[in-house]
Amino acid sequence: MTQQGDIFQQLTSTTSVGVSSAAFAELCTALYERELSLLAHQPQVSTGLLQRRLQSLPYHVKNAARGMLENEAPYTLDIQNASWQTPQKRQLAISSTQPAKLQKWLGRQARLGDTVPIFDLRGPIHLARLDSIDRIDREQQRVHCNMHGWFDFSGRCIEPVGEHSTGSSQNDKLWLLKPDSSNLAPAFCGHQWNHKGKVDPRTLSLREVLLATTVDF
Repeated sequence: MTQQGDIFQQLTSTTSVGVSSAAFAELCTALYERELSLLAHQPQVSTGLLQRRLQSLPYHVKNAARGMLENEAPYTLDIQNASWQTPQKRQLAISSTQPAKLQKWLGRQARLGDTVPIFDLRGPIHLARLDSIDRIDREQQRVHCNMHGWFDFSGRCIEPVGEHSTGSSQNDKLWLLKPDSSNLAPAFCGHQWNHKGKVDPRTLSLREVLLATTVDF
């Protein structure tokens, strides 16, 4: 089984041309420690699955760290915490013009694999997540995201309502938005809100970090 020391050696041994080795190593360390903590606290993880995840961890962490350094996101990169920062809005809201903007973007520019922001207003904590488009059905005016399912071209979730949900209002609070810098900001920076206002940002998963690094600003 791959040892932690071996993984760390792999993480910091190579960098791409033009990337600061010190910044790269610091980002790798932060991402690596975060993922190990996550794996350590996951219940009922088989030895085989844990081994596969550890073996692939150096590859994904190096790609994430390199991508964070090379990405031109209009947010401040916090190297020590492997995160982006930008001023947080008072609340997570969807403007009245968003459905039309999204529909135009989906009809003309969207491509398979594009990273998109999902605004989740269903629970006591409102937040934005990053997802990717894996199917565009322009005939039926709908788009499928890898983790969150189907949305219509206005951005409203059209996934079937589960038997334990409170009704269609749950889908009315899950929205796909056009991936511009304003809508991506809360997802990149992990911004969260409750009924009182702003709360501490969440930590992005490694998957979300990798999706973020593919966004072309």
